[in-house]
Formats: sequence, structure tokens, C-alpha cells
Amino acid sequence: MANFIRHFKYLPAFALALGGCAAGAPRADAPTATTANPAEPATGEPSVLVTPEMGSPHIGELAPDFDLVDQTGAHVRLSALRGSPVVLAFVASFCPFSAAAQPSLASLAKEYAARGVRVVAVDVGEDDQAFASYVSRMQLPFPVLHDPDGATSLRFTPSNASPGVKDRRMVIVTSNLVIDRDGRIRFFTLLDTTHFDAKLVYVRHAVDQALQET
Repeated sequence: MANFIRHFKYLPAFALALGGCAAGAPRADAPTATTANPAEPATGEPSVLVTPEMGSPHIGELAPDFDLVDQTGAHVRLSALRGSPVVLAFVASFCPFSAAAQPSLASLAKEYAARGVRVVAVDVGEDDQAFASYVSRMQLPFPVLHDPDGATSLRFTPSNASPGVKDRRMVIVTSNLVIDRDGRIRFFTLLDTTHFDAKLVYVRHAVDQALQET
């Protein structure tokens, strides 16, 4: 895992560029797709990696367990997915960045399914109508879990990240994690609206690394 972490540079908590969705306000304009070329390997660094200075959970720690219900009514427990790498995305229907990344999550789930990778999304703190709105946008080949009170999402929100955001549930919206076969966080980024990676270039790179190293 140390070799993987050295591919990226930790940034201090004050360097977060969290606009838009962190404030919890809907936006009508769609974000630009990505600052990286998805046809090329990810050789740079995502700009908002979760560091130990931001608090737990962070890269290198075990991911908090949870049990939530998906769009079909089935329960999904994170610990039950041990043995498979997991891409965990925190989303919200009101966030244009979540909407922009949704097709890439679907593509990733399809492309990596044969290699045993599981993709799971968690809808953060929304009511039934908003949850249904996110799910109904397109056919999704992965479970979308409903976290209506945001309690699970809060467990994944680093305590010192974006201290100015009062609704702590919003800090995690449009964040992505890669969790290895042992349940340990290998990659964790918060939303950066300035350098937004809608095509999940860095997530894919992290998945490839996890598949090679485990």
C-alpha cells in the first residue's frame, strides 16, 4: 500500500476547493467533465486526497461498516463485500457533479465486473423522492443505497475536512473511495469543483493498483 500512496501527494485540509454541492444548494449549470485525459494513464495527482490531518476515516484505515437498503429493497452490508475491491461513491440528486459522474460510475461497474470489482453508491441525506430522482436518471448496474438521515455518510466524513461547512453530511457529497479486498481504504478524494474528474480517471487508476497489489 505504501507504493500506492507514494503515487499521490497529501494536501493540507485548508487546501480544499469545495464549492457548489458542499453548500447544499442546487445548481442548474453542468460542470465540465474532467481535467485529465481518460484515454491516458493517470500520472498526475488528484487535488483533494483525504489525509490523516483531516481526521478519520482516511487512506490506510479500515472503512466503517454499514448496512443500507438499495433501490430494489435489498440490504447491502459493506463488510459482506470483503474479498472484492469496492468503489464507494457518495452522491446526491441535487448535485450537478454527482450527475456528471453517474455515467462514468455505470461504465466502471460494467467494465470491471469481470475482475470482481464492486461499485456501490450511497445517496446522502435525501428523502424518498430525491433518492428516486437520482436512481431514475439512467439504468445503473450497481446498487444505490439510501442513507436518508445521512448517519452513514457522516461516519465517512473526516472531522477536520471543510470545517466551514455546517451541514457535515454535505462534505462527503460526490466523494469517491476505493476499498481493497481486506476492507481498507486505498483511495479517498473529496469533491474539488475546480479540478473535477467526472470520468473517474484517478478512481480507475486506484482500482487498477488495488487489483495488482492484492
